[in-house]
Amino acid sequence: MTLFPAENQQRLLVAHGLDRRFGALWVSIADGHEVARGLHFPAGTIETCDFQTAMRTYDPAGSAQRVWITSHAPGWSHVLILSGGQASSAEELSRHDRRVFEISYVGGIEDLDEPIHTYDGEYRSVFDEAEHEAHWTDLPNDNTMPVPEALDQFLIIIGRITGRFLDQDWVSSEGLLCVMP
Repeated sequence: MTLFPAENQQRLLVAHGLDRRFGALWVSIADGHEVARGLHFPAGTIETCDFQTAMRTYDPAGSAQRVWITSHAPGWSHVLILSGGQASSAEELSRHDRRVFEISYVGGIEDLDEPIHTYDGEYRSVFDEAEHEAHWTDLPNDNTMPVPEALDQFLIIIGRITGRFLDQDWVSSEGLLCVMP
C-alpha cells in the first residue's frame, strides 16, 4: 500500500501543541456520544467545542480524565486524550465486534508504544496481525528509527486502516469535550 498523508503526522501534532504527550484511540463507533458513554462520561459533563477550545484543557501531566471525541471517518470516532489516562477503555469499547486502535507517546523521554489493536476485548499488536500487514509492509522497519519518525509511521498505519489520516480538517473540526467530574 502506498497511501500517504498530505502532511507529516508527527509534525502536525507538534504544530498544534501535542508534542509533550499524545494519547489517542480510534474507535469503530460512528456516534461520539456513544463513545463518551462507553468511556463512562456523564452526559452533563459533555460539551461541543472546537479543537482550540479543547486544547485549552490539555494537561499532559494531569490526572483528571478529559478527552475530545471527534468524527474520524465513516464508522469511526477519534478520541484525543487531553488529560488523565484511559486504562482498559479500549477493551470495553471494542466489545460486540468493534475495533479500537490505540497509540501512546510521551515527549521529552521519547516513550512510544507500538499501535495496539483491540478487537472484541482482546489486545493485539497491529504488527502481529496478518490482516493489517498490507498497511505497513511498504514502510521502513528499523528499530533504530528516531521516535518522532516512528510515531509518524504508526499514525500513517492507523490512518490507512481507518480510512483517514490526521489533518488540518481534524484540528478545525467540532468535537465533544468530555470531563470526568
